[in-house]
Amino acid sequence: VWSVTNRWSDTDTVAARAAGVAWPAGSGLDWEQKYERWLNSFRRVAREGGYGHTIQVPTPYGDRVIGAPTLECAEVAVFLRVAFASFYHLPFYLQGWDSQGRQVLYAGHFGFVNRTGQRVGRFPLFRTQYRDHETTWRAGAAWPKDAALRNYHLGDDDTVPWLPSTGDRAPGAGAYFDEMFLNKRVGYFMRLVLLYFGSTNLADGANMFHVRAEAVAPGDVLLERWQRTGIGHTIPVVRVSEPMTGRFAVDVISGSMPRRQPVWDDPASARRYFTLANTGGVGQASDGAAYATLGGGLRRWRTAALRDGQWMNEVSTRDRDVAIDEADHASISARPTRFGEILVVPSLEDRRNAALGQIRSARQHLRMYPASCSARARREDAFEDLYRIEEEAGRSRAQTDGTHRLLEDWVFGELTYDRSRTCCWNSSTAAMAEVILDYAETEQRSNAAMGMCAAPTVFRAEGASTTSDGYRRWREHAATMGRGADWRMWSEDEPCMARGNTDDVPSGRGPTFTCR
Repeated sequence: VWSVTNRWSDTDTVAARAAGVAWPAGSGLDWEQKYERWLNSFRRVAREGGYGHTIQVPTPYGDRVIGAPTLECAEVAVFLRVAFASFYHLPFYLQGWDSQGRQVLYAGHFGFVNRTGQRVGRFPLFRTQYRDHETTWRAGAAWPKDAALRNYHLGDDDTVPWLPSTGDRAPGAGAYFDEMFLNKRVGYFMRLVLLYFGSTNLADGANMFHVRAEAVAPGDVLLERWQRTGIGHTIPVVRVSEPMTGRFAVDVISGSMPRRQPVWDDPASARRYFTLANTGGVGQASDGAAYATLGGGLRRWRTAALRDGQWMNEVSTRDRDVAIDEADHASISARPTRFGEILVVPSLEDRRNAALGQIRSARQHLRMYPASCSARARREDAFEDLYRIEEEAGRSRAQTDGTHRLLEDWVFGELTYDRSRTCCWNSSTAAMAEVILDYAETEQRSNAAMGMCAAPTVFRAEGASTTSDGYRRWREHAATMGRGADWRMWSEDEPCMARGNTDDVPSGRGPTFTCR
């Protein structure tokens, strides 16, 4: 896919001594440190059409700076590492599993291969099938484009809003990768590696290793894991500062499912993620497994190095003192508490603003993707923070709800992820959200006219069967609004444990409804 001419440990080669996008000539830094500098140099800009901020990404191609892609959370972490490795011709690979061939799969600078180095299945021969313009393009020249790559997508939810449309379908991941990479092989590879690898692979010690809390650095990835297989939440670290000795402030970004431009969380809003139990802390998941055994917590990329003619993913020499063994569950589970001690505690007002910002961001996502269970959970997590903050100020949960809750918080009530088929539906739309909220408002007006006080119906599957997807009431309401064509049938957009369940299961978390 790309040639490897540098090692991550290099500091004094011709390439290592050269100036880069975020470091001067003769910096003396190795490439891992330069990766940190690159992430730290990202610009924080307003998100397109949504609440909050996202990233702009500097490239090594003159002064070319690229806006944010639209990705799932694990995709963001993999995208960043692959992009940097390919820009600077560094080795990289991920280890996974080829379910068809029943063999270990390696995806990296060499393509998709098995243990013997043979190409797996029908994956492309990148070097012969696609072009690389790195040696021919010059700053100021027209950017080379690959029409076939531009038409590729990761899914229906990968639209990149700042790219101009050139056809019937809005531009997505393929068009973005075409704008990002002179080496078009990397664009084709990036799409495939993001489709085949996810947070389960990042929780695998073959790809990333646990790191002590005090060593947190840009490029690290915080993983939330509440199950051994299946999705989690992936939160890359982009900035770390130490405003006072031994106290740290951390900025993070995160994608979501369905995909979104990465949301930038500043230290005030990022702090809570690091103290969650499901980041490898004390406690148990719903199946009884200890969180510390599920791979969650602060992790760092293993470094690919050539040993006796074979590529090996290793813990670099400089990281060995801060690495935590996968079996050291005591040290792993101690980190959330330790983060609570070493991360800077913002003022009450900053904490309140951070919680409210996370609530607004989750609501915005739900208005675009009303089936999103991760956004429902993020909103309730933020409300839990807000309750604690307001209690410090002498306000009760009921008072906080009275001030800050909106009707949509009940409509998009939190569901139990592995027991609710709605959570597997990633292709719901903003038009559907409008129908759902109109149904709720109509329902409340009807209740009021009859002198009734009743909570709005939660948008979830009800009575699903082989002949009904479980969303009839909203589909019929769309028809009464003259918007029947806007409603989509349920689809299994990710592996779904709850596909056969009749009714979705509310989590039980959330406010008690009161009529005003």
